[in-house]
This record gives sequence, structure tokens and C-alpha cells, in this order.
Amino acid sequence: MNDSDAASLIFNLFNEIGIINQLSTARFSKVLAPDLNPSEFGVLNHFVRLGGEKSPTYLAKAFQMSKPSMTAILGKLERKGYVAIVGSAEDRRRKRVTLTDAGRAARNRGVKAIAPLAAIVAETQDISELAKVLPILQALREYLDEERNAVDGLI
Repeated sequence: MNDSDAASLIFNLFNEIGIINQLSTARFSKVLAPDLNPSEFGVLNHFVRLGGEKSPTYLAKAFQMSKPSMTAILGKLERKGYVAIVGSAEDRRRKRVTLTDAGRAARNRGVKAIAPLAAIVAETQDISELAKVLPILQALREYLDEERNAVDGLI
């Protein structure tokens, strides 16, 4: 495969992933409402997946959004009791964000809310084929995460 064919294939791959993301996010937002929106769910899911505490700046970089946008999301999550935001012991101007038990429960409700769409996909798609694709997509995500981390200085 020449470079042009590879570039075209990679574009088409990312294009399909983008369309799938848009369609699935639209469906997901309908079942999450009114408790969460997809952005809020994404932050909760990030904490469940990776654990620990994070700064708002770190989260903004990880989600590739502006710090004011992330601060707005975190403020909504804090008001709902889903995250705790406290000043750093070393520097009160620096904030640290952690997931609360209520936030973990909200994330788990979100995962369960997608069950009807999962059932539709399971009825119409070959699950064994999807299982084969998942490790490839995970490896691609891990590479892109590492590349983003190198560029944005995330650890």
C-alpha cells in the first residue's frame, strides 16, 4: 500500500469513527437526560477508568477543550454532588477534582441507560466480529492518547 492509499484508508477509518461517535452520542444523550449530558458522563467515566484525582487543567487537556469549558462541566458535576473540588494543600489556588460515590453511581446509571441501544446493536451486528475490532480500536486509542500526552505534556 502506498502512502496515498494509507492516508485515504486512515481518513476513512477516522471518518467512520467520527460518524459512529456522533450517532451514538446523540442516542446516548437522549437516555442520559436530564441527569447528565455526554460531556459530564465523559468526565465521570474518565475517573472510573483511570481513578485518582486530577486538576481542572489536566482534565481540560485530556478532553482537548478549553479550561473554562471544563471548569463549567466540573461546576455542574460538583453541584450535583458527583465530583468534589478542593484546593491543593500546597497552593489553595490550585484545585483537585475527585469522583464521589454519587458520581460513580451516576456513571453506572449512564452505562445501564445505553442497554436499549446495545440490544439493538447486538440484534443487528455480529458480536464476534465486533469483539475482533475492539482490541484494534483500543490500541489505536492508546496510541492517540500517548501522542496527545506527548504533545500536551500530560503524564
